[in-house]
Amino acid sequence: MTSCLDDDDAVDPAPVAYVSIFHASPNAPDLDVVLDNKLLFNQAMEYTDYFGYLRFYTGNREMEISEHNASNVLADTTYNFQPDKAYSVFLIDEVEELSTLIVEDSTEAPAADKVWIRFVHLSPDAPAVDFSVENSTASFTNRSFKQASAFTELNADDYSMILTATASDEALVSVPETELESGGVYTVIARGFVAPPAGNSNGLSIQVIRNQ
Repeated sequence: MTSCLDDDDAVDPAPVAYVSIFHASPNAPDLDVVLDNKLLFNQAMEYTDYFGYLRFYTGNREMEISEHNASNVLADTTYNFQPDKAYSVFLIDEVEELSTLIVEDSTEAPAADKVWIRFVHLSPDAPAVDFSVENSTASFTNRSFKQASAFTELNADDYSMILTATASDEALVSVPETELESGGVYTVIARGFVAPPAGNSNGLSIQVIRNQ
């Protein structure tokens, strides 16, 4: 895992945790992330932006989410980050209910010619869903909004993926063949609106990010 310290760019002997951040709120504006009263990024986070693992000092850290270049806090949380552990922070829900979902990640490397993959349901108006990787044993069933699966192992290969409604088996969205490279750790995210509100074009889709 490579990144810079959240507090400064120098090498620091203190224990650290590894934290990634993903903007998944489909009608939120560009956002700023403030950690313990310090702006974490020099640039705004746009919808679907992913910032890979940063090194955070451990212990209780206060995180505030605000509109870019604005003082109004849209969401805040305090979380106890543990040494040598990895976490994903997802900025989720509609902007009026903006919140954070924090999950612990795997730091174990996949076996040779294997990958780790998990599924996270971050579509605020989607029903419970089933996600499957075609021609594999990877299937994540009956996942509701804000639920993240554990990682499962797959052979490194090219895969098509499909998202269906649990209650009806209706196909909601699919992804053509996507390469999962040997040694990779992947998160597959269902994001966007099934029925976008007026003026919003962020429809339901699947995004595959590589954690490491």
